[in-house]
Amino acid sequence: MPIRGFNLNETSNPALRNKEIFWPISDAETASINGVVNKTGILAVLTVIGGVAGVWIAEKVALSQSMLFGWWLGTLITTLILYFTIHRNPMRAVAIAPIYAVIQGSFLGVITMFIDRWLASSGYVVAGGVALQAFVITMAILISMLTLYYLRILQATPMFQRVVFTLVLGCIITYVLSALLGLFGIPVPFISVFTTPTEGSGMWIGLGINVFVLLVASLLLIIDFKMVEDHVKAGSPKRIEWYLGVCLLVTLIWIYYEAVQLSARIAILTGGRE
Repeated sequence: MPIRGFNLNETSNPALRNKEIFWPISDAETASINGVVNKTGILAVLTVIGGVAGVWIAEKVALSQSMLFGWWLGTLITTLILYFTIHRNPMRAVAIAPIYAVIQGSFLGVITMFIDRWLASSGYVVAGGVALQAFVITMAILISMLTLYYLRILQATPMFQRVVFTLVLGCIITYVLSALLGLFGIPVPFISVFTTPTEGSGMWIGLGINVFVLLVASLLLIIDFKMVEDHVKAGSPKRIEWYLGVCLLVTLIWIYYEAVQLSARIAILTGGRE
């Protein structure tokens, strides 16, 4: 990937402007693309391990639907606390990131298992399982976005970042409101696969919303790639690789979650019954 001239003072990333935090001691201690890839890979493996462990525990304990919801809420709150702790002080990522990955993995494993069982109980069949299909979709999106970024077809310009962040904020607000209303027994249609009609125009609306959110999450990868490139160009310390790995992992987790819902919606839409 060609490296253009880069001035630390000209970057639009506020995190990069703090030289006391990000300025390295020597060239041997600077972040690299390979280092970020390795750290992201380690975190991804830990996420998978957490997912397998979560499913194993859920099956051994035979969690009820209410207990599964409690697990989901607990892991969600815990991972949010860990994420904002890392975001506030990126240098802590080296210690917190592995814990975050395992806990987030347990959340993904349990929610994937729950959706799989819900589909099976309704008589729908997902070839290879929801997890496999979601993994394939996630990897396809990652490779596609990386290719588009490498070829400079998509670039994280200031305008691009503002638009994507606005869309992300809109998605977050929608999900939070949906979750809060759900606590009071008020389901919000179309947002979740569980609250979307399984036939008629409602199913298509839910599918369209799912695809749109998946697109927004995918575009966030372009911003993540730009952030990684900026840190490498700026000569940030090697420990920042863990923080960058977490940023990429968060986006990939969001893509995977939306891909799980997409796989489930397609199975319902195509009437893949046993």
